[in-house]
Amino acid sequence: MLQMFLQQFVPAMEQVLTLAVPLGILFAILRRLPLEKYRRNYNTAIHWGFWLSVAIVAARVGTRNAVSREVAEAGAIAFAMIAEVVLVAMLARGAGQKEELSRPLQVSACVIGVLLFFYHGMELWLIPVGTIISAAGDYMTQTVAVKLAGFAAGLFFGVVSSFVAYKAAAALNPRRLFFVFVIQAGAMFIQQGIFLVQVLMARHILDSAALLSIMAPIIDHSSWLIFIIFFALLFVPLTLFSQKKPARPAGTNPAEYRRMIMQAMHKRRWGTATVLFLAGMVFLSSFGASYANRKEELVPAVPVTAVDGFVDVDLSVVNDGHLHRFVYQTASGQMVRYIVILKGGNSYGVGLDACEICGPTGYYEKDGQVICRLCDVMMNKATIGTKGGCNPIPIEYSVADGKLRVPQDALDKARDVFR
Repeated sequence: MLQMFLQQFVPAMEQVLTLAVPLGILFAILRRLPLEKYRRNYNTAIHWGFWLSVAIVAARVGTRNAVSREVAEAGAIAFAMIAEVVLVAMLARGAGQKEELSRPLQVSACVIGVLLFFYHGMELWLIPVGTIISAAGDYMTQTVAVKLAGFAAGLFFGVVSSFVAYKAAAALNPRRLFFVFVIQAGAMFIQQGIFLVQVLMARHILDSAALLSIMAPIIDHSSWLIFIIFFALLFVPLTLFSQKKPARPAGTNPAEYRRMIMQAMHKRRWGTATVLFLAGMVFLSSFGASYANRKEELVPAVPVTAVDGFVDVDLSVVNDGHLHRFVYQTASGQMVRYIVILKGGNSYGVGLDACEICGPTGYYEKDGQVICRLCDVMMNKATIGTKGGCNPIPIEYSVADGKLRVPQDALDKARDVFR
Protein backbone atom coordinates (compact mmCIF):
# COMPACT_ATOMS: atom_id res chain seq x y z
CA MET A 1 0.00 0.00 0.00
CA LEU A 2 2.84 2.39 0.83
CA GLN A 3 4.33 1.77 -2.60
CA MET A 4 1.04 2.64 -4.32
CA PHE A 5 0.69 5.72 -2.12
CA LEU A 6 4.18 6.99 -3.01
CA GLN A 7 3.68 6.29 -6.71
CA GLN A 8 1.06 9.04 -6.69
CA PHE A 9 2.53 11.22 -3.92
CA VAL A 10 5.99 11.77 -5.42
CA PRO A 11 5.00 12.86 -8.97
CA ALA A 12 2.20 15.07 -7.61
CA MET A 13 4.63 16.75 -5.20
CA GLU A 14 7.27 17.24 -7.90
CA GLN A 15 4.85 18.73 -10.42
CA VAL A 16 3.45 21.17 -7.84
CA LEU A 17 6.93 22.26 -6.74
CA THR A 18 8.21 22.70 -10.29
CA LEU A 19 5.15 24.83 -11.01
CA ALA A 20 4.52 26.78 -7.82
CA VAL A 21 8.02 27.64 -6.57
CA PRO A 22 9.10 29.74 -9.60
CA LEU A 23 5.64 31.28 -9.93
CA GLY A 24 5.69 32.16 -6.23
CA ILE A 25 9.12 33.79 -6.45
CA LEU A 26 7.98 35.74 -9.51
CA PHE A 27 4.88 36.89 -7.62
CA ALA A 28 7.13 38.09 -4.76
CA ILE A 29 8.96 40.25 -7.31
CA LEU A 30 5.79 41.61 -8.90
CA ARG A 31 4.34 42.55 -5.50
CA ARG A 32 7.14 45.07 -5.05
CA LEU A 33 6.72 46.78 -8.38
CA PRO A 34 4.83 50.09 -8.28
CA LEU A 35 2.10 49.24 -10.80
CA GLU A 36 -0.93 47.31 -9.52
CA LYS A 37 -1.67 45.97 -13.00
CA TYR A 38 1.37 43.67 -12.77
CA ARG A 39 -0.21 41.67 -9.99
CA ARG A 40 -3.73 41.85 -11.42
CA ASN A 41 -2.69 40.63 -14.87
CA TYR A 42 -0.42 37.96 -13.41
CA ASN A 43 -3.24 36.56 -11.27
CA THR A 44 -5.50 36.52 -14.32
CA ALA A 45 -2.84 34.62 -16.26
CA ILE A 46 -2.58 32.02 -13.49
CA HIS A 47 -6.34 31.47 -13.62
CA TRP A 48 -6.22 31.10 -17.41
CA GLY A 49 -3.39 28.58 -17.13
CA PHE A 50 -5.33 26.56 -14.57
CA TRP A 51 -8.51 26.32 -16.63
CA LEU A 52 -6.61 25.73 -19.86
CA SER A 53 -4.80 22.74 -18.33
CA VAL A 54 -8.12 21.33 -17.09
CA ALA A 55 -9.73 21.84 -20.51
CA ILE A 56 -6.88 20.13 -22.37
CA VAL A 57 -6.93 17.13 -20.03
CA ALA A 58 -10.71 16.86 -20.42
CA ALA A 59 -10.40 17.07 -24.21
CA ARG A 60 -7.64 14.48 -24.26
CA VAL A 61 -9.56 12.04 -22.08
CA GLY A 62 -12.84 12.59 -23.90
CA THR A 63 -11.47 12.35 -27.42
CA ARG A 64 -8.31 10.28 -26.84
CA ASN A 65 -6.32 11.37 -29.91
CA ALA A 66 -7.76 14.82 -30.60
CA VAL A 67 -5.04 16.49 -28.52
CA SER A 68 -1.39 15.48 -28.89
CA ARG A 69 0.03 15.80 -25.40
CA GLU A 70 3.60 15.81 -26.67
CA VAL A 71 3.05 18.58 -29.23
CA ALA A 72 0.97 20.72 -26.84
CA GLU A 73 3.55 20.49 -24.06
CA ALA A 74 6.49 21.13 -26.39
CA GLY A 75 4.81 24.24 -27.81
CA ALA A 76 4.04 25.55 -24.34
CA ILE A 77 7.61 24.96 -23.18
CA ALA A 78 9.13 26.65 -26.25
CA PHE A 79 7.15 29.87 -25.71
CA ALA A 80 7.75 29.73 -21.95
CA MET A 81 11.53 29.58 -22.51
CA ILE A 82 11.38 32.68 -24.71
CA ALA A 83 9.26 34.49 -22.11
CA GLU A 84 11.72 33.57 -19.35
CA VAL A 85 14.63 35.13 -21.23
CA VAL A 86 12.62 38.30 -21.94
CA LEU A 87 11.42 38.56 -18.34
CA VAL A 88 14.90 38.22 -16.83
CA ALA A 89 16.23 40.81 -19.30
CA MET A 90 13.42 43.25 -18.49
CA LEU A 91 13.85 42.86 -14.74
CA ALA A 92 17.60 43.37 -15.09
CA ARG A 93 16.92 46.65 -16.91
CA GLY A 94 14.55 47.80 -14.19
CA ALA A 95 11.58 47.70 -16.53
CA GLY A 96 9.17 47.35 -13.64
CA GLN A 97 9.99 50.85 -12.48
CA LYS A 98 9.41 52.46 -15.88
CA GLU A 99 5.98 52.75 -17.42
CA GLU A 100 7.33 52.78 -20.99
CA LEU A 101 9.16 49.46 -20.50
CA SER A 102 6.47 47.72 -18.49
CA ARG A 103 4.52 46.09 -21.32
CA PRO A 104 7.18 43.49 -22.33
CA LEU A 105 7.58 42.63 -18.65
CA GLN A 106 3.84 42.22 -18.18
CA VAL A 107 3.45 40.08 -21.29
CA SER A 108 6.39 37.81 -20.48
CA ALA A 109 5.25 37.34 -16.85
CA CYS A 110 1.73 36.49 -17.99
CA VAL A 111 2.98 34.09 -20.68
CA ILE A 112 5.08 32.28 -18.08
CA GLY A 113 2.11 32.09 -15.71
CA VAL A 114 -0.22 30.66 -18.36
CA LEU A 115 2.20 28.22 -19.97
CA LEU A 116 3.83 26.85 -16.83
CA PHE A 117 0.42 26.16 -15.35
CA PHE A 118 -0.72 24.70 -18.66
CA TYR A 119 2.25 22.30 -18.88
CA HIS A 120 2.67 21.24 -15.25
CA GLY A 121 -1.05 21.47 -14.58
CA MET A 122 -1.74 19.02 -17.39
CA GLU A 123 0.90 16.63 -16.01
CA LEU A 124 -0.60 17.03 -12.54
CA TRP A 125 -4.25 16.39 -13.45
CA LEU A 126 -3.34 13.34 -15.52
CA ILE A 127 -2.17 11.57 -12.34
CA PRO A 128 -5.64 11.13 -10.76
CA VAL A 129 -7.25 10.81 -14.19
CA GLY A 130 -4.98 7.83 -14.91
CA THR A 131 -6.09 6.23 -11.64
CA ILE A 132 -9.76 6.67 -12.50
CA ILE A 133 -9.32 5.33 -16.04
CA SER A 134 -7.39 2.25 -14.89
CA ALA A 135 -10.16 1.49 -12.36
CA ALA A 136 -12.44 0.83 -15.35
CA GLY A 137 -15.65 1.61 -13.47
CA ASP A 138 -14.71 -0.22 -10.26
CA TYR A 139 -14.01 2.93 -8.24
CA MET A 140 -14.95 1.86 -4.71
CA THR A 141 -11.78 -0.15 -4.07
CA GLN A 142 -8.89 0.12 -1.67
CA THR A 143 -6.47 0.57 -4.57
CA VAL A 144 -8.27 3.62 -5.94
CA ALA A 145 -8.62 5.11 -2.45
CA VAL A 146 -4.91 4.71 -1.66
CA LYS A 147 -3.84 6.17 -4.99
CA LEU A 148 -6.14 9.18 -4.74
CA ALA A 149 -5.01 9.73 -1.14
CA GLY A 150 -1.40 9.66 -2.32
CA PHE A 151 -2.16 12.26 -4.99
CA ALA A 152 -4.00 14.51 -2.53
CA ALA A 153 -1.19 14.25 0.03
CA GLY A 154 1.45 15.02 -2.60
CA LEU A 155 -0.58 17.99 -3.81
CA PHE A 156 -0.94 19.29 -0.24
CA PHE A 157 2.75 18.83 0.62
CA GLY A 158 3.79 20.55 -2.61
CA VAL A 159 1.48 23.52 -2.01
CA VAL A 160 2.61 23.98 1.60
CA SER A 161 6.29 23.67 0.64
CA SER A 162 5.85 26.19 -2.17
CA PHE A 163 4.10 28.63 0.18
CA VAL A 164 6.98 28.37 2.67
CA ALA A 165 9.49 28.98 -0.14
CA TYR A 166 7.46 32.00 -1.29
CA LYS A 167 7.45 33.50 2.22
CA ALA A 168 11.21 33.01 2.48
CA ALA A 169 11.74 34.63 -0.93
CA ALA A 170 9.44 37.53 -0.03
CA ALA A 171 11.70 38.28 2.96
CA LEU A 172 14.68 38.99 0.69
CA ASN A 173 15.69 42.46 -0.36
CA PRO A 174 15.04 43.31 -4.05
CA ARG A 175 18.53 42.56 -5.39
CA ARG A 176 18.77 39.22 -3.61
CA LEU A 177 15.25 38.31 -4.69
CA PHE A 178 16.14 38.99 -8.32
CA PHE A 179 19.29 36.86 -7.93
CA VAL A 180 17.23 33.94 -6.58
CA PHE A 181 14.72 34.26 -9.43
CA VAL A 182 17.51 34.20 -12.01
CA ILE A 183 18.84 30.97 -10.47
CA GLN A 184 15.34 29.46 -10.47
CA ALA A 185 14.68 30.58 -14.05
CA GLY A 186 18.00 29.07 -15.12
CA ALA A 187 17.08 25.74 -13.52
CA MET A 188 13.70 25.77 -15.28
CA PHE A 189 15.37 26.68 -18.57
CA ILE A 190 17.72 23.67 -18.36
CA GLN A 191 14.91 21.27 -17.49
CA GLN A 192 12.64 22.64 -20.21
CA GLY A 193 15.42 22.65 -22.80
CA ILE A 194 16.13 18.95 -22.22
CA PHE A 195 12.44 18.11 -22.65
CA LEU A 196 12.18 20.20 -25.83
CA VAL A 197 15.24 18.53 -27.39
CA GLN A 198 13.73 15.12 -26.61
CA VAL A 199 10.51 16.02 -28.44
CA LEU A 200 12.37 17.46 -31.43
CA MET A 201 14.46 14.30 -31.65
CA ALA A 202 11.37 12.10 -31.44
CA ARG A 203 9.75 14.14 -34.24
CA HIS A 204 12.95 13.86 -36.33
CA ILE A 205 13.32 17.64 -36.43
CA LEU A 206 16.75 17.30 -34.83
CA ASP A 207 19.29 14.69 -35.90
CA SER A 208 18.84 11.90 -33.36
CA ALA A 209 22.02 10.10 -34.36
CA ALA A 210 24.19 13.15 -33.69
CA LEU A 211 22.60 13.93 -30.31
CA LEU A 212 21.97 10.42 -29.04
CA SER A 213 25.32 10.02 -27.29
CA ILE A 214 24.65 13.23 -25.33
CA MET A 215 20.94 12.81 -24.69
CA ALA A 216 20.84 9.07 -23.91
CA PRO A 217 22.40 9.38 -20.42
CA ILE A 218 20.19 12.40 -19.66
CA ILE A 219 17.03 10.58 -20.77
CA ASP A 220 18.01 7.49 -18.76
CA HIS A 221 18.30 9.66 -15.64
CA SER A 222 15.43 12.06 -16.43
CA SER A 223 13.82 11.38 -13.05
CA TRP A 224 16.76 13.16 -11.42
CA LEU A 225 16.13 16.44 -13.26
CA ILE A 226 13.86 17.55 -10.40
CA PHE A 227 17.01 17.99 -8.31
CA ILE A 228 17.97 20.93 -10.54
CA ILE A 229 14.88 22.69 -9.18
CA PHE A 230 15.74 21.63 -5.63
CA PHE A 231 19.29 22.94 -6.01
CA ALA A 232 17.96 26.28 -7.23
CA LEU A 233 15.50 26.39 -4.33
CA LEU A 234 18.39 25.98 -1.89
CA PHE A 235 19.55 29.47 -2.84
CA VAL A 236 16.42 30.98 -1.24
CA PRO A 237 17.32 30.14 2.39
CA LEU A 238 21.06 30.52 1.78
CA THR A 239 20.53 34.03 0.41
CA LEU A 240 18.16 34.86 3.26
CA PHE A 241 20.62 33.65 5.92
CA SER A 242 23.42 35.72 4.40
CA GLN A 243 21.27 38.88 4.44
CA LYS A 244 22.58 41.34 7.02
CA LYS A 245 20.40 42.45 9.89
CA PRO A 246 18.72 45.83 9.30
CA ALA A 247 20.73 48.92 10.18
CA ARG A 248 19.30 51.19 12.83
CA PRO A 249 17.76 54.25 11.14
CA ALA A 250 18.69 57.62 12.55
CA GLY A 251 16.30 58.79 15.24
CA THR A 252 14.82 55.33 15.87
CA ASN A 253 14.25 54.57 19.52
CA PRO A 254 15.49 51.24 20.98
CA ALA A 255 12.02 49.70 21.16
CA GLU A 256 11.35 50.36 17.45
CA TYR A 257 14.76 48.99 16.50
CA ARG A 258 14.18 45.84 18.57
CA ARG A 259 10.92 45.36 16.72
CA MET A 260 12.79 45.63 13.40
CA ILE A 261 15.30 43.02 14.59
CA MET A 262 12.49 40.69 15.69
CA GLN A 263 10.80 41.06 12.30
CA ALA A 264 14.08 40.20 10.58
CA MET A 265 14.48 37.12 12.79
CA HIS A 266 10.91 36.09 12.04
CA LYS A 267 11.64 36.29 8.32
CA ARG A 268 14.73 34.10 8.78
CA ARG A 269 12.50 31.43 10.27
CA TRP A 270 10.89 31.04 6.85
CA GLY A 271 14.37 30.22 5.56
CA THR A 272 14.77 27.54 8.24
CA ALA A 273 11.37 26.11 7.36
CA THR A 274 12.38 26.05 3.67
CA VAL A 275 15.50 24.03 4.51
CA LEU A 276 13.42 21.51 6.47
CA PHE A 277 10.86 21.15 3.68
CA LEU A 278 13.66 20.93 1.11
CA ALA A 279 15.22 18.05 3.06
CA GLY A 280 11.84 16.31 2.94
CA MET A 281 11.54 16.93 -0.80
CA VAL A 282 14.99 15.48 -1.49
CA PHE A 283 14.29 12.42 0.66
CA LEU A 284 10.92 11.76 -0.98
CA SER A 285 12.21 12.31 -4.53
CA SER A 286 15.19 9.99 -3.97
CA PHE A 287 14.49 7.22 -1.47
CA GLY A 288 10.72 7.59 -1.71
CA ALA A 289 10.73 7.46 -5.51
CA SER A 290 13.17 4.54 -5.49
CA TYR A 291 10.82 2.55 -3.25
CA ALA A 292 7.75 3.60 -5.23
CA ASN A 293 9.27 2.51 -8.56
CA ARG A 294 10.67 -0.77 -7.28
CA LYS A 295 9.35 -3.60 -9.40
CA GLU A 296 8.51 -7.01 -8.05
CA GLU A 297 10.45 -9.84 -9.66
CA LEU A 298 8.21 -12.18 -11.59
CA VAL A 299 8.30 -15.88 -10.82
CA PRO A 300 9.76 -17.63 -13.90
CA ALA A 301 7.04 -18.97 -16.17
CA VAL A 302 6.87 -22.75 -16.57
CA PRO A 303 7.49 -23.85 -20.19
CA VAL A 304 4.65 -25.85 -21.74
CA THR A 305 4.14 -27.47 -25.15
CA ALA A 306 1.16 -28.31 -27.30
CA VAL A 307 0.01 -31.87 -27.92
CA ASP A 308 -2.76 -32.59 -30.42
CA GLY A 309 -3.67 -28.90 -30.62
CA PHE A 310 -3.91 -28.27 -26.88
CA VAL A 311 -1.62 -27.11 -24.09
CA ASP A 312 -2.51 -29.17 -21.03
CA VAL A 313 -1.73 -28.46 -17.36
CA ASP A 314 -2.65 -30.87 -14.57
CA LEU A 315 -5.29 -29.41 -12.27
CA SER A 316 -3.27 -30.60 -9.29
CA VAL A 317 -0.64 -28.01 -10.23
CA VAL A 318 -3.02 -25.03 -10.19
CA ASN A 319 -5.52 -26.04 -7.50
CA ASP A 320 -3.62 -24.37 -4.63
CA GLY A 321 -5.29 -20.97 -5.17
CA HIS A 322 -2.02 -19.24 -6.08
CA LEU A 323 -1.01 -17.54 -9.33
CA HIS A 324 0.73 -19.77 -11.86
CA ARG A 325 2.56 -18.53 -14.95
CA PHE A 326 3.18 -20.59 -18.06
CA VAL A 327 5.00 -19.84 -21.31
CA TYR A 328 4.38 -21.37 -24.73
CA GLN A 329 6.67 -20.96 -27.74
CA THR A 330 4.89 -20.48 -31.06
CA ALA A 331 6.13 -21.88 -34.35
CA SER A 332 7.64 -18.45 -35.14
CA GLY A 333 9.64 -18.52 -31.91
CA GLN A 334 7.52 -15.94 -30.06
CA MET A 335 7.12 -16.64 -26.34
CA VAL A 336 3.49 -16.31 -25.21
CA ARG A 337 2.84 -16.19 -21.46
CA TYR A 338 -0.43 -16.95 -19.76
CA ILE A 339 -1.60 -17.19 -16.15
CA VAL A 340 -3.93 -19.51 -14.28
CA ILE A 341 -5.46 -19.08 -10.83
CA LEU A 342 -8.19 -20.98 -9.02
CA LYS A 343 -10.97 -18.49 -8.27
CA GLY A 344 -13.07 -20.86 -6.19
CA GLY A 345 -14.82 -24.19 -6.55
CA ASN A 346 -14.20 -25.42 -10.09
CA SER A 347 -13.81 -21.91 -11.55
CA TYR A 348 -10.47 -20.77 -12.93
CA GLY A 349 -9.15 -17.41 -14.02
CA VAL A 350 -7.20 -17.90 -17.24
CA GLY A 351 -5.70 -15.09 -19.30
CA LEU A 352 -2.61 -13.81 -21.00
CA ASP A 353 0.17 -12.43 -18.80
CA ALA A 354 -0.69 -9.04 -20.30
CA CYS A 355 -3.53 -6.54 -20.40
CA GLU A 356 -4.91 -4.13 -22.99
CA ILE A 357 -3.84 -1.06 -20.96
CA CYS A 358 -0.36 -1.91 -19.64
CA GLY A 359 0.74 -4.43 -22.26
CA PRO A 360 2.83 -7.56 -21.57
CA THR A 361 4.39 -6.35 -18.32
CA GLY A 362 3.04 -9.28 -16.34
CA TYR A 363 1.31 -10.00 -13.05
CA TYR A 364 2.61 -11.15 -9.70
CA GLU A 365 1.07 -12.42 -6.48
CA LYS A 366 1.50 -10.58 -3.19
CA ASP A 367 -0.34 -11.25 0.06
CA GLY A 368 -2.76 -13.47 -1.82
CA GLN A 369 -3.62 -10.77 -4.36
CA VAL A 370 -2.88 -10.64 -8.09
CA ILE A 371 -1.26 -7.31 -9.00
CA CYS A 372 -0.29 -5.70 -12.30
CA ARG A 373 3.48 -5.20 -12.37
CA LEU A 374 3.32 -1.87 -14.23
CA CYS A 375 0.49 0.07 -12.59
CA ASP A 376 0.16 -1.89 -9.31
CA VAL A 377 -3.58 -2.28 -9.74
CA MET A 378 -4.88 -5.09 -7.55
CA MET A 379 -7.03 -7.55 -9.50
CA ASN A 380 -10.35 -8.84 -8.30
CA LYS A 381 -9.91 -12.61 -8.67
CA ALA A 382 -13.54 -12.95 -9.66
CA THR A 383 -12.96 -10.78 -12.75
CA ILE A 384 -9.81 -12.56 -13.99
CA GLY A 385 -10.80 -14.17 -17.24
CA THR A 386 -13.21 -11.39 -18.18
CA LYS A 387 -12.35 -8.60 -20.57
CA GLY A 388 -11.80 -4.98 -19.57
CA GLY A 389 -9.69 -2.62 -17.48
CA CYS A 390 -6.36 -3.93 -16.26
CA ASN A 391 -7.60 -7.52 -16.23
CA PRO A 392 -5.47 -10.13 -18.02
CA ILE A 393 -6.60 -10.54 -21.62
CA PRO A 394 -8.87 -13.62 -21.44
CA ILE A 395 -8.15 -16.70 -23.50
CA GLU A 396 -10.25 -19.76 -24.23
CA TYR A 397 -9.82 -22.82 -22.02
CA SER A 398 -11.63 -25.97 -20.94
CA VAL A 399 -11.36 -28.53 -18.14
CA ALA A 400 -11.39 -32.23 -18.97
CA ASP A 401 -9.84 -35.44 -17.63
CA GLY A 402 -8.18 -33.67 -14.72
CA LYS A 403 -6.44 -31.14 -16.95
CA LEU A 404 -6.85 -27.47 -17.80
CA ARG A 405 -6.67 -27.26 -21.59
CA VAL A 406 -5.83 -24.15 -23.63
CA PRO A 407 -6.20 -24.38 -27.43
CA GLN A 408 -2.91 -24.05 -29.27
CA ASP A 409 -4.42 -21.72 -31.88
CA ALA A 410 -5.59 -19.32 -29.11
CA LEU A 411 -1.99 -18.95 -27.95
CA ASP A 412 -0.71 -18.63 -31.52
CA LYS A 413 -3.16 -15.78 -32.15
CA ALA A 414 -1.90 -13.99 -29.02
CA ARG A 415 1.72 -13.80 -30.20
CA ASP A 416 1.35 -10.18 -31.37
CA VAL A 417 0.59 -9.08 -27.80
CA PHE A 418 4.13 -10.05 -26.71
CA ARG A 419 6.09 -8.54 -29.59
